[in-house]
This record gives sequence, C-alpha cells and structure tokens, in this order.
Amino acid sequence: MSTQDPQEKFKKAREASLEFLPILKEKLIASDGTLHTGTMLSASAWLTGTSLHRSFGLKEGGPPGTTIESADVNREWESLMYMFEQYNFQEADIPVGQFIMATLSAPESLKPKVEMTYVQEQLQDQYNTIMNKHGFDYLDGARAGVVLCSIFFQQYCIANKIMDPNVAAGFVAQGILEAAKTVPPPAGPTT
Repeated sequence: MSTQDPQEKFKKAREASLEFLPILKEKLIASDGTLHTGTMLSASAWLTGTSLHRSFGLKEGGPPGTTIESADVNREWESLMYMFEQYNFQEADIPVGQFIMATLSAPESLKPKVEMTYVQEQLQDQYNTIMNKHGFDYLDGARAGVVLCSIFFQQYCIANKIMDPNVAAGFVAQGILEAAKTVPPPAGPTT
C-alpha cells in the first residue's frame, strides 16, 4: 500500500475502518443498547496500538501484558498522532501531552468500561482479518486505525458534542501508546 498516493491510502483505510465498525459496535454495545464514548474511542485506539506493536515484529518483551520500551514505537506513535491531528484538527503541532493531560480531568463516566486485554482478545483477530483483506500489513492497519479513531472522534466531538475534543484526543493518544508498548495476546490467523 505504501506506493499509493495519500488520498487513495486514506480512502482505502476508511473503507476498511467502515467495514470493521459494525463488528466493533456489536461487540461493545452496552446492555441498554448504547455505545459508550470513552470505550469506543479507547477500543479503536487499542486496536490501532496493537497493530503498531505487531508491525515491529517484536519477539522479546515477555508474556501478554508486559510493558516494553521502544524508540521505534515512540517514533511511529508520534507519526500516527500527527495523522490524527491533521485529520481532526487540521494542524499537527499540538503537544500530544496536552491531550493526555486532558484525560485526567475526564469524569469517571467517560472513561472506558472495558479493559484493553478484553478488546485485544475479542477483536484483534477480526480487525487483522479485515485489514489483511484490504491489503494492509500491520503498520498500514495502524494507520487505518487512526482513521477508525477519527470516525469516532468526529461522531462524539464534532457531530454530537458528547466529549471535549482534547479529552477525546487524549483517550486516542494514550490508548494507542498503551497498546503499542504492551505485549498483546497471541494473534490468530488472518485469512
């Protein structure tokens, strides 16, 4: 996918994200039939970060849940956040720390209602299968994940004004980084 022009890449990433969207919603719908804002933003960020983690083929790090340090992961995370800022704020010079700090002021009611490991165990294989179907490797899948995060950001912050944009961007930034630096559960086949 890396030889395509940026508009075509975005279009393909959006198609893949929209294909995955009903699966994500079905798995995370609350018992009252609603979708929780913080959960949906964080889940899409965790899948993005998990794909980023896998893109480096890291063989060391220990069992699932182990935190790793990687300058490569940090560098690519910054690139993904640059994309997210471009898509949603039409600029890319906002200090990411500002977003993460904004999550500290988020009310408990907006924080995710599921754990990262649950999302990884329940959804990563389906996510990877759809990304693979669209010709994406793990890094392309992480970039498509930024589009998925942006879909929720636009819905919750711009269209419906449910969450402050800085807080929502903080959930995304923190979720991607957390998953990218955490050894995920083993991936299944992506057929």
